[in-house]
Amino acid sequence: MDGFVGIPLDEGQMADDVILLLLLGLLMIFAIVFRTNILLFYKMLKDVWQVKERQNLFENISGNEFFYGNFMTFQALFLAAISLFSIGRIYQYIPYTELKVAALCFSIILVFLYVLYEFKKGVYSLIGFVFVDKERLKLWKTNYHAIIRTWGMTLYLPVFFLVFMDRHFLPAVILFVILYFLCRFVILYKSVGIFFNKKHGFFYIFMYLCGLEILPLVILYRVIIFLYNFIEASAIWH
Repeated sequence: MDGFVGIPLDEGQMADDVILLLLLGLLMIFAIVFRTNILLFYKMLKDVWQVKERQNLFENISGNEFFYGNFMTFQALFLAAISLFSIGRIYQYIPYTELKVAALCFSIILVFLYVLYEFKKGVYSLIGFVFVDKERLKLWKTNYHAIIRTWGMTLYLPVFFLVFMDRHFLPAVILFVILYFLCRFVILYKSVGIFFNKKHGFFYIFMYLCGLEILPLVILYRVIIFLYNFIEASAIWH
């Protein structure tokens, strides 16, 4: 601790340590969940690469599917929040000298990602209820969640690079961007395969791209800029 052994902490060292502990704790929990739900993990990977309209009646999947699905979704959102937080800190959009300020910024990003995720799920269900039959909508939801959760696992690589090697951050940022667009490309590819069978299927995909993929990126950018201006202008943080 600062002053206890006569060696002062660097700026942001406490926040770095907290993020590292959270990241290692999340990784340990993921290892346990993976070990106890290995069949659900294999099923998730199959849902990413295959479009199976009907489940095999003889396929018996053991494990807590509700807990597994919610944890994998939380893991994806949490790692995405760490990535955006680290990138914002590196490019000096987010102040990093105090633990409370860093915790507030990270919490805002995490809550925003969660609200955006739930909002998109609600809009998906609403549009799908109007334009798509229930079976195809259910199939699409299964594939969509599987892709998001698999993408969340791949984020461990850029996140660890951003946390441990922040001085050589550019490859990690590029990898994060590549993984994000690869995830969206797979979602688009699967959506075309599921929905593009009737005339209204094209309209559904068009609404999906414009309203739920492009617009949220603009909103996220505006939220980060607002957060930066708010912290800079507020006398509380100075």
